[in-house]
Amino acid sequence: MKRILVAILVVTMLVASLPGLTGCSRKSRLKDWYNVTLDVYREGLKTNWANEEEYKSLNIADDLKENDPNKKIGYLLVDLDNDGVDELLIGFNDGSTATKFTDVLVWHSDFGAYKLLGGGSGYYIYLCAGNVLAVDSWYGSQTERTFMTWNSKTNSFPHVDGEGKYLPMKWDLTEF
Repeated sequence: MKRILVAILVVTMLVASLPGLTGCSRKSRLKDWYNVTLDVYREGLKTNWANEEEYKSLNIADDLKENDPNKKIGYLLVDLDNDGVDELLIGFNDGSTATKFTDVLVWHSDFGAYKLLGGGSGYYIYLCAGNVLAVDSWYGSQTERTFMTWNSKTNSFPHVDGEGKYLPMKWDLTEF
């Protein structure tokens, strides 16, 4: 009897995971993929990042750890490539003209939830109109800004010509 119940449970779980049989698409299953990541950030803020060692892959930017009452830390969910799956941008507003993002997390087809872009300490990621990302990087003795978009089909950030075309914008963040 126990084996029959286990077999029924396994078959039920397998059938439920097949999108064509249940009416649930891959995109609808991915709709809230970011909730676990948000819980890590919420817990980190509550505990002064005592959980940081446990989540080394996130590599939390020091800018998020600073206790600055003038800095609003939060996140933005945006479908960067219009595929129906939101991407997660973590950052802050500190009174400057643009929101500074330190983390861009995506749903990667091979790895699942994955941090593909990171910044902080003066080098940030900015979201511009048209879902174009402006990314500051340090090369030698100078900072360079590159512009890119997210492409979930290729799991990549193709570069685009954005100099003079896209300006970083200020976004309302949802606080943790």
